[in-house]
Amino acid sequence: MKTIITFVVLCFSLSSVFAQPTMTWDSPIDVSSQEFGNRCIRIALNQAGNPMVLHGKTGDNAGLYLSIMEDGIFGNPIQIVSETNIYLVGESEGPRMAVYENRVAVSYQIFGEWATGGHVVISEDDGYTWGEPYAIAPTATEDHFMPHVAFNDEGLPWVAVKLGVNPTEEGILHFNTDLDAFDPAISGSTATPGVCECCPSNAFGYEGMYYNVVRTNGDNLRDFWITTSSDGVNWDNAIDIDETDWVINACPASGTSSTVMEDGTLISAYMAAPNGSRVYWSSTNLSAFTFLETGQIDPGNTSSENHPSISSSGDWLVAAWERNSGGYNVMVAISDAGPQALEISVMSVTEGLSGHNRYPSVVYDGEYIHLVYQNAENGVVHYLKGEISGTSQVEGVENEENPWTITAHESGWILRGEDASYTLYDLSGQALEMGEFLNELYIPNNYKAMILQVRSRHHVNSFKLIK
Repeated sequence: MKTIITFVVLCFSLSSVFAQPTMTWDSPIDVSSQEFGNRCIRIALNQAGNPMVLHGKTGDNAGLYLSIMEDGIFGNPIQIVSETNIYLVGESEGPRMAVYENRVAVSYQIFGEWATGGHVVISEDDGYTWGEPYAIAPTATEDHFMPHVAFNDEGLPWVAVKLGVNPTEEGILHFNTDLDAFDPAISGSTATPGVCECCPSNAFGYEGMYYNVVRTNGDNLRDFWITTSSDGVNWDNAIDIDETDWVINACPASGTSSTVMEDGTLISAYMAAPNGSRVYWSSTNLSAFTFLETGQIDPGNTSSENHPSISSSGDWLVAAWERNSGGYNVMVAISDAGPQALEISVMSVTEGLSGHNRYPSVVYDGEYIHLVYQNAENGVVHYLKGEISGTSQVEGVENEENPWTITAHESGWILRGEDASYTLYDLSGQALEMGEFLNELYIPNNYKAMILQVRSRHHVNSFKLIK
């Protein structure tokens, strides 16, 4: 009997044609002097649209500071708490900042006080003055580590933490207005396969729902999941959004940055290292709560990458991350054609500047890119303002005929059409093969799902190949 093997081929276009948008940047400026440090940098916009930069200092003049820009100038740093022994050791594990209208909240951990040292401090006037800090778990007897503060739709703070040890859970604490304190932690990881013990949370609210993107740890498989709750109490719904499936028996101490696009699509950016440290994106349909796609931000890169930050406004997506290629530089990419098109515009914004430039944090307000990063040589935070021109999309190509066709055979796939270069990736983003072809390309079946990207002078298409 002759056996018939059927191959399913799913073909999709990244975009019929990509244009290359451009970014223009002002010269970098110092956020503050070296006296106020450059640790654990975060940037956000207050209700007035002014950039606020959170930065920490260890040693002399230790503390946690906020510098606010007005009329293009940063004011004197504001020391937001009197505590000086703040955990600033890990850049990813340090303080976090959230904004709701004129409220600004910062969460932080007291060094060495892993059970009771998590705090939240709140400003009611766009970051200029600050109240007394709240200890989120003042009588706790188990670890409440790395608080990540967010606001719900009513403007009340809530916090995600790493709760306990062996095993570690994702803990969720809500603010109780009647008690003027945080309620005890509840489990926010009932639907995930374990929690990465020192990877920061990524908590946020959207359209009445509570969300948290966490790196999980199931038998040393490090994997990003998104969890959700309609009431902030029952966290029994979660999906895997990371196809890299990175196995490592040590904690990566890195998390994800997320932004919700105008159409309700969540884009998350993170580092994973199944084949070297690289930055990836994943997309999730929040309304349907379904995983969509994933890929490397810059799949052609072969240098070590880490610490991505991502922001959006309208159709535009802005990503920033660090790359080490004989020295650390900050990379930026932009797209108004989805995360797939980020690779078209990748550029180093610190090339030629002195010292190592690391740990970027970015926010885009629809007019300007606001970017901060750590300059290791000067011991300061640098700020860059950028402006976008052009587009990733080319109008009038919607009806343009696809220049390639692909057919499945028992032994593989045959692509026919316009002369082009190609790269074949596995689903983790690792390049398996690359080259050029004239008119026809044969891809043998290796019994693994693959992505074939084809690029000519005027077209970029991708095909997902499934055995």
